[in-house]
Amino acid sequence: MSARPRILVAGSINTDLVATMAAAPGPGETVTGTSFAIHGGGKGANQAVSGARCGASGAMLGAIGTDDFGDARLADLRREGIDTRWIQRSTTDPSGVALIFVEERGENRIAYVPGATATVDTDHCLDALTDVRPSILLATNELPLQALGLLFERARQQKIRTVLNATPDPETVQELLPLIDILIVNAGEASRVLAKGDSLDPVQVMADLGSLGPATVIITLGADGVIGNDGDRPFAHRPPVVTVVDTTGAGDTFCGSFVAALADGDSITEAALFGMRASALAVTKSGAQSSIPTRDEVVSFFGLG
Repeated sequence: MSARPRILVAGSINTDLVATMAAAPGPGETVTGTSFAIHGGGKGANQAVSGARCGASGAMLGAIGTDDFGDARLADLRREGIDTRWIQRSTTDPSGVALIFVEERGENRIAYVPGATATVDTDHCLDALTDVRPSILLATNELPLQALGLLFERARQQKIRTVLNATPDPETVQELLPLIDILIVNAGEASRVLAKGDSLDPVQVMADLGSLGPATVIITLGADGVIGNDGDRPFAHRPPVVTVVDTTGAGDTFCGSFVAALADGDSITEAALFGMRASALAVTKSGAQSSIPTRDEVVSFFGLG
């Protein structure tokens, strides 16, 4: 493994079963699709891959089953140079699966079955943190809540920077927020954390979320870019114009590349700009992990020096 700053990513490792169609089916409706593909996925795994491709050495904390999907996903992560020693193999639960409908206009709908991810226990999390000794802990809201809470608490005690991407089920993360340095959410997730409607001022939402604990709140706004704060300094980045093919994994690409940039010494504002650019490049391709760009690809595409 590299001597570069290490990231520990805690979250799901799934197989994405992706069907493309003109429009996703409604209740009781059958729709004929135009293509089908199987990809490595899972929000945690996607973020670990994004971080690795953007230059940060890292380890993955999660669980898979003792099945073919689990074998394939383990091989995927190892090919990216990710430390997989802290991925459990469950003998009772299958590997996680996401069923994804991608519409021709690029929007997606996802049904997620966590499987083995739900079996990760507190001792395993704390042992991983002690062994890896990362500079940054990045987690999604996918491992059991008690294990996540103790993981973040221990990381805080060890002065490890903590980052939470509050997805899925953002309404359950409030008790974690006092333990978080950086909270990353999209607009819908932000509203659900606060248990408010969706039609809210993002700037006010950011302030409300910050009052719950995180020193930094970052809200991704899709085609409207990203807003956040770096200490007492707010920022807003407008996205580049690209041709959208598939938005699956865009948020995961942002999180992983953002944390990689932080680990490389960028400020929060600079890292958010890099993450937005990486995410914009990802949506020009299909699939989740298959669309995640490398740091060199981002630099080349946007003419960065």
